[in-house]
Formats: sequence, C-alpha cells, structure tokens
Amino acid sequence: MKFVRNLTPQEKASLYELMRKSTSFKVRQRAHAILLSAKKHRIDQLSDIFDVDRDTVSEWLNRWEVKGLSGLIDAQRSGRPRKKDLENAEA
Repeated sequence: MKFVRNLTPQEKASLYELMRKSTSFKVRQRAHAILLSAKKHRIDQLSDIFDVDRDTVSEWLNRWEVKGLSGLIDAQRSGRPRKKDLENAEA
C-alpha cells in the first residue's frame, strides 16, 4: 500500500491553508488527498472520495513526494489563453 510519508507540522499547516484558500478546485482537492493519505487512507479510498482514477491519485502522491507543494499546482500549458483571460487582460 502506498501512502505519503509522515508530514511535518509546517507541511500540514501549508496543506490546510491550500485546502481552504486556493482559488483552484484541483489544488484544494490534491491538498486534501495528501492530508488524507498521511492519515493512512488507501489510494482506492481516495479514488472513491474524489471520484477520480486510481492512477490520478497515485500521480498526485508521486508529485507531492518529488516536488512538495509546487507539485500540487498545474503547470503552464501551451496554446491560446482562455477567452476569459484575454478579456481580463484588455480591461
């Protein structure tokens, strides 16, 4: 079974902060998953809770172990910016 390593008090505080205040639903979801994994919730349980594939949860845990908090944030993608972003830039 795969779980994240024990979290330091600082990591827990940072994850709770992200979970409560991030504007990105995905980041809040990933932070919550890391916290639950630290409490020994299995990947299949997390998959059911967040209604995502087991491989997705496993990737979240891997990114946390390798990159920490920055691994929970989506990387920039190539391509045209969303229309909403373009409208905000013009205002």
